[in-house]
Amino acid sequence: MNISGLVDNIEFQEPAGYIGATSLSYVVRVEGKQYFMKQLRPEYASELRYRAAFYKEYETGRRISNRHILHYESIGENADGLYLLMEHVNGQTLDEKIKHEPEWFANEKHVERLLRQLLDGLEALHSNNVAYLDLKPDNVMLTQVSNEVKIIDLGFSFTDGYSHTAGRTLGFAAPELAEGRMGEVDARTDIYAVGRLMLYIKEQAKVKYSRRLERIMQQCLREQKQERFESAKEMSRALNRKSRTIKTLVAVGCIATIIAAVWGWKQFEGTESHRQLMMYIEKDAEVGGLYYVITSEDSATCMAIGRQRKLAKDKETGDVIIYLSKEVEIRGKLYKVTKIAEAAFSEYPDIASVSFPPTLREIGDWAFHGDTSLVYATIPEGIVALSNHCFRGTGLRSVKLPRSLRRIGNATFVDNRHLKEVIIPEGVESLEVDAFGNCKALESITLPSTLKTISRGVFWECSKLKEITLPAGLTTIGEYAFFHCDSLKHIYNHSPEPQDIPRIVNRKDITLHVPAASVEKYRNAQHWRDMTLIGDL
Repeated sequence: MNISGLVDNIEFQEPAGYIGATSLSYVVRVEGKQYFMKQLRPEYASELRYRAAFYKEYETGRRISNRHILHYESIGENADGLYLLMEHVNGQTLDEKIKHEPEWFANEKHVERLLRQLLDGLEALHSNNVAYLDLKPDNVMLTQVSNEVKIIDLGFSFTDGYSHTAGRTLGFAAPELAEGRMGEVDARTDIYAVGRLMLYIKEQAKVKYSRRLERIMQQCLREQKQERFESAKEMSRALNRKSRTIKTLVAVGCIATIIAAVWGWKQFEGTESHRQLMMYIEKDAEVGGLYYVITSEDSATCMAIGRQRKLAKDKETGDVIIYLSKEVEIRGKLYKVTKIAEAAFSEYPDIASVSFPPTLREIGDWAFHGDTSLVYATIPEGIVALSNHCFRGTGLRSVKLPRSLRRIGNATFVDNRHLKEVIIPEGVESLEVDAFGNCKALESITLPSTLKTISRGVFWECSKLKEITLPAGLTTIGEYAFFHCDSLKHIYNHSPEPQDIPRIVNRKDITLHVPAASVEKYRNAQHWRDMTLIGDL
């Protein structure tokens, strides 16, 4: 959509929360679509340098197309002065993410993925003869649903024709930049800032990097730029080098000693071989290629902690099927299997199905995350809550939930792009943050009468969902709950009292069906009144 010249159609919604030294920012709407608006402060409206910085930022952002760089739509001027319109990104800045979810950074794979995406964006800038120069935690955003990196604010970048508008943030600036030696600025100046970001994450999130990641960070932070990585691409290659693997787990104690002495234990940590070794050492029993450990001697219970890397395939289907035992014999005593440990079967793309025992009571966080061949799951009775991320990014097409279920955790089914229909059983009271976010094939969702809470972003980007029925007892609906549900046409809300809601949809062309006696209440309720009201319930 060409939005240039649509100044009169800009609808101001709210301040965006980002306040710069020379600019203010807002979330606005143009022809029904949200944008991020950056407005030059009135006191700088006639200052040539700051106006030039705005034009530089717009020209740079428009000519560089990269998924990890904020997209710029237009530049214009209104009664308050010069402004920029940019894509609106729902998410958190890096410093906000660390503040609210420091545990996310404890997984080194998350940090490495963040760095790869950041470097991809920087490489796009560098290949267009642009040095970013202002890489800092509040200029890096992570999107709400999938934690994709977005580099924002190109205002301080160094480009041909606008070199006089370049800037920096002390604390993250390379020595040559901090000392104003602009003739020495190049791609390696940004590499130093990447190292500073890595150090910031390490210190603020209180994480411990592997030796490999620590070494990469230290190379970024060299005082002499010729000692740093030559380019973003070279640093990406260093991140992608995989540690050598251990082919066999024979004489475990000797192997661990050799690794520690010859290789370096920290470099070994985080690899699949390390995971296999740790499970082998920790296990109390091995049955059918699966590892179990005792959780309670008194109640004679145990949990599954993982599997051998290679498992025999089903003779009829050729698939890998996880058969979890109901009971496991350990040193002559039977123990009930009641739990699947955190990340126990995470990122095994060969798992096609799982047979859960009736004794199971808990599935740990991230338990089946990334198992892209897992297409069907029947959760056994007795499970009360589905843990955070436990089926994130699987290949699920169908899932049967038990009557015992009461809560579906954060991002439990997020990124399940083949899941078409879900029936949530009576008894469930809450759907937590992003529970079904980005389930792009989801066409039908049945909510129980017992549901009390739909948290933030639960059905975010369920683009094929056409209608939804909200039960009368629903009291809480979180922000962005139905954002970018592009096919959503009808919401049937049975609550006699309109819920006090934030923005839950990003469109107004939705028909809201409510109890006949409550039409006037909804007509006076914030956000609900923006929809087309029909009192037919």
